[in-house]
Amino acid sequence: MSRDYDEKRNFIRMCMDCPMTFTRYGGGVHVATARDLSGSGLGFVTDQALTLGEVLAVQVTPQQAVVAPLQAEVEVVRVQPANPGGYDIGVTIRRFL
Repeated sequence: MSRDYDEKRNFIRMCMDCPMTFTRYGGGVHVATARDLSGSGLGFVTDQALTLGEVLAVQVTPQQAVVAPLQAEVEVVRVQPANPGGYDIGVTIRRFL
């Protein structure tokens, strides 16, 4: 597949700005803000410092009720400091729940 623009990912990212929760296995439920979603991954911002390779269960709740919530098991592949605080997290989707 050839693309004439800068985005070279296999799946185009859809921008979001909606609430979500994630569960750390053995660590409780936490809140975050989903930023983008693709066919294979998700980006979000949270105040929790996550570790690379950590497996989470996520639930993304869209702003409009016409779209079903996304529930998936994911693996953390990117952790970066976010401005003005918190962490910018990138995960890959392992399986849908």
